[in-house]
Amino acid sequence: MKKIILKTGMMIMCLMFALSGVSCREGRTTDLKSGGGNWKSRPAVTFSDTVTLDKNVIRDKILGMWVGSAIGLGSGYEYVTTTSNPGNPIDAEVVPNTVAYVAMADKYWEPNGVLCSGSIGVNALRTGPVNDPRVSYNKVISDDDMHVDVLNQFIFRDYGPDLGAQDIAEAWSKYAVSDVGGGESVTASVKNNGYMPPYTGQRMYGNAGYWVTEPWIENETLGSIFPYMPRSAEAYAELFTATQGDALAMYLGKLCSLMTVYAYEYSDARTVIEKAFERLDKNNEIYEMYKYVLGCYTDGVDWRGACVGAVERRINCKLISVRDAAGFSINANAAMIFIGLLYGENDFERSIKITSLCGLDGDCTACTVGGLVGQMTGFEALPEKYKDYINGSTLYYNYTGKNVEEVDVYWGAFAYCGANFPNSLSFDEITDLTLSNLEAQIMARGGEVDGNEYIIRVQTAEPIPQVAVTNRSFERGDTYGWQFEGGEGTDFSATLDRVHLGNYAGMITTESTDTSARAYQNVSLKIGNRYRVTAWMLGCNDREVRLFAGNKYRSYINPITSNSAFVKLELYFTAESAREAIGIELCAKYGAFSYILNFDDFAVEDVTHLTDGYYQAFSARDYHVSENVTLNGNDIVLGCTDGLRFEYEGMRGYQTFKIYYGNRTGSVAQASLYIDGKNVGSVPLPTQGENADHNEGNCAIVYLYSGTGKHTFKMVLNSFEDITVERIEVYGGNTVFSK
Repeated sequence: MKKIILKTGMMIMCLMFALSGVSCREGRTTDLKSGGGNWKSRPAVTFSDTVTLDKNVIRDKILGMWVGSAIGLGSGYEYVTTTSNPGNPIDAEVVPNTVAYVAMADKYWEPNGVLCSGSIGVNALRTGPVNDPRVSYNKVISDDDMHVDVLNQFIFRDYGPDLGAQDIAEAWSKYAVSDVGGGESVTASVKNNGYMPPYTGQRMYGNAGYWVTEPWIENETLGSIFPYMPRSAEAYAELFTATQGDALAMYLGKLCSLMTVYAYEYSDARTVIEKAFERLDKNNEIYEMYKYVLGCYTDGVDWRGACVGAVERRINCKLISVRDAAGFSINANAAMIFIGLLYGENDFERSIKITSLCGLDGDCTACTVGGLVGQMTGFEALPEKYKDYINGSTLYYNYTGKNVEEVDVYWGAFAYCGANFPNSLSFDEITDLTLSNLEAQIMARGGEVDGNEYIIRVQTAEPIPQVAVTNRSFERGDTYGWQFEGGEGTDFSATLDRVHLGNYAGMITTESTDTSARAYQNVSLKIGNRYRVTAWMLGCNDREVRLFAGNKYRSYINPITSNSAFVKLELYFTAESAREAIGIELCAKYGAFSYILNFDDFAVEDVTHLTDGYYQAFSARDYHVSENVTLNGNDIVLGCTDGLRFEYEGMRGYQTFKIYYGNRTGSVAQASLYIDGKNVGSVPLPTQGENADHNEGNCAIVYLYSGTGKHTFKMVLNSFEDITVERIEVYGGNTVFSK
């Protein structure tokens, strides 16, 4: 393996030379029509049912969604707390060990007024700046609740109807998005590292706010352009929510996006919620919150009792460093959404009122509920007092802080597009843009737009089967159901310390770092099916951890500080036997410093039908490679500025590129990717274990759009660490992208 040592200036020159493409020698390429079975025979995707919708009805629902969202935004009581309201207690509940006022009294809602508070709910209680009305008569100011939702429609306009992760990253840079939470890191990550989703949203690659609720708050309306197309909505919700965050915040974002899809089809909120849950994993705390709220509702518990109970049962967010952990809890805020939708009983004002008075992140939750019920109801059926206050001619201002005189608001702006974006848009304009994107999706997914009629090919949404795993989150307080293998001085137990969600986690300990240990369960599978294994890990920044299924595994060496945060581990694999040992292993490493591995919330899902299983595979003989690249067995060895390229056959939608690589340097490497000569971004290649190989789990994954026909993929290493590449597979995107 060759070593390259360059000073910074030489590295830049070398990169420019490599990216010019002149340093490549020709290798053998695969004949995609007849060569080696690389592109598998792919059956056409068919849809047996169609539905015909009236354009005017759909437009009315979209306008109802946008106006309803704004009304909710302007009504929600946000973070009313004992610390922000000292010496002025209010008529509400404060759950022990929290500082948030919840289940507030009716008197804080003004039944004869239009909005109860003016966005920041504390205003009406005189606990915040009185000049902070983000929603006022015929005026809505950009806020984290709506600005990315509106931006997403521009992204689909600019890059759709099919787009990939590189398009989302490019748009965030083009529009210079200013955001909060995980969104604060995105534009810098794109600019400095060239990262794309999902890497822009992950803590492992620099997003310290990945746990914040923005993936839900800012993407809940994505489903509005996918009526009767839940599978397409889910595929894009996965990409868009991954821009700013990870894990449960993404889950709630996908759930709300799917609810927006079903709000076209159903007028009952409970039905909308449960149809959305059918497609998602129910083995998580958000679904548990829904079951709790639904139980309260059906048992006759009033909404305030349900609200207090939900906050009491909230998941302790160990990642949150502020006192008001309840206010930032994804699970508790999800419960407020469910309370507003169920107890509101499809009445627009009642739904918003209840959600607003629940408290916590009240402007966000009320915005979500207002948008959903507004869409189910339609704009024309909204109460007149709301339509008189906000309607199609209302202006939505992209408030950058530079247009204070026009907006007449002088508080600091934090959520806006800083470049290439209109200063203001009417809600009619936003609605028409959404409608245009919706029409593009209908035609791209095999439907028709015929005058005022939309003929849509209906997509079925099969649930994701959950494979039985015993005591998956250790909430029994023990390791029942698990098996353990380890040498002398190793141990496996349940612990109350360093827990991800709930009260307990699993903990593997070793007295010597040169001893390995693993915990697993023997799980029943279907041969040939695709599975996804997930778990959350804390610790072991200097030791390899493997998530494994039989002889397939994915290596992780946590690049962040051992005790700072949990990291989500994920392994995809194809079952080769009817029963496999599936679990987690703490690998031996002489001279390491970490002795403890905590892991939690272990799950196995059958994802066979989620993505297209047909693919093209490329190995060393298929690549055009840089002049000095060497071959090591079946691997090619890439040094700084070395590259490879090959031709592949593109499809509709985005393609999933899986790069099977080896990095044993101890540092995170990075490679720039190109489609047809255009730099589409970079992918991180984190270090792996000393003995890691190129099995099915050890790969970097990125979702890129290229379109149908032949295309060229190029990868250039732009860091000093030498890596090896064994193969690259190109999968079709979600099957619904084909007509």
